[in-house]
Amino acid sequence: MKPPTSFLVDTNLGLPVDERPWPEILRAAGIVTTSTTDLAELDASIERHEPDFAFTPVPGFHRLLARGDRCYRGLAIVTSKFTGRTHLPSVLVVRNDDPAAAVEDLRGAAYGYINKSCTSSYFSAAILLQKHGERLDEFFDLHPTKPWQGQIEAVKSGAVRATMVPEDVWRSTPANAVDTKVIDRYNNPTGPAIIVRCGLDDAVVKALRDALLEWQPEMSAIYGPFKPFRDADVADFFRDLDCLPVGY
Repeated sequence: MKPPTSFLVDTNLGLPVDERPWPEILRAAGIVTTSTTDLAELDASIERHEPDFAFTPVPGFHRLLARGDRCYRGLAIVTSKFTGRTHLPSVLVVRNDDPAAAVEDLRGAAYGYINKSCTSSYFSAAILLQKHGERLDEFFDLHPTKPWQGQIEAVKSGAVRATMVPEDVWRSTPANAVDTKVIDRYNNPTGPAIIVRCGLDDAVVKALRDALLEWQPEMSAIYGPFKPFRDADVADFFRDLDCLPVGY
């Protein structure tokens, strides 16, 4: 019997594979999903070429390509629910009463981030600081926090002084503009992508791709609809990732 097609999903990214219509779509295509919040293990699983599909932050995909690993290709990529674009700027946020006016004012500050696979809170911050001649892990005191609005709440409470989140996340809760302020930004990150193993059965790939492109997430979702993956959409971000020091 042919084994089922596997789909590894980062739970934080908001694709509700356990909610209608996804179970029916995936079952009909012979796709079995595994969801995880362990991003280190997700990256390792992809590097071992275990899943047939994966929904992952794009820095992990970039890491494979930078090593010359061509096991996977991009299939679909999320968009901004506000602009419809695949670029999702990440904003550096502090409390409204904080005297900081730019990233340079935050040396040594407690900084909230999700994990070292996160596009908006880790890689965007690393790129922003690299453009100022600084290293993220030397400039900030790094503190893991709960994701997205949880990062902003950590800033509001004083648990951390600053964080970087997708601008869409900051805009989604009106009170954020009252309690916090944006003091810097990185404009080139893209949202997460669905990647697929090269050579996978065309019918299975088409079934998932069509479902992804037809799906309309709720406005409360983190991201907007999927678009077909294009190399041009990630080119700016990948170029900036290529410029980071060894170790990221």
